[in-house]
Amino acid sequence: MSEFDELLSLDGIIMVGRFDPEWRIAEHKSASLLVANPQVLQMTQWFCAAVSQMFNSMAFAVDSVRAGRTFDTSSWLPLRGWTFSGGDYSIAVDGNRFVIAETTRIKSFDELVRLLRSEAA
Repeated sequence: MSEFDELLSLDGIIMVGRFDPEWRIAEHKSASLLVANPQVLQMTQWFCAAVSQMFNSMAFAVDSVRAGRTFDTSSWLPLRGWTFSGGDYSIAVDGNRFVIAETTRIKSFDELVRLLRSEAA
């Protein structure tokens, strides 16, 4: 049984997977034939890579502006994860793992992230 099987068995989850260090999809499992389409996989990869790079850049910029403030040791780096919802679908990314779900069928983003983190442990 794959580490992704439990996530994929949950209501509304349509795809789970892992990225390699260059943000290519290294492995995935899907619940529908739609996401077996190579173009869908490539768009998922591009979307996640672009959003992650944007958040990394923003975090770096905020940290750079805050540098030198001796009273403030907080940081936005390293990027751990993010969530997004648009149209009918939602995605959660935590580290190098991701899950895509039908928005109306999931409980919450928090639940998606919690499941990703528990599976990684």
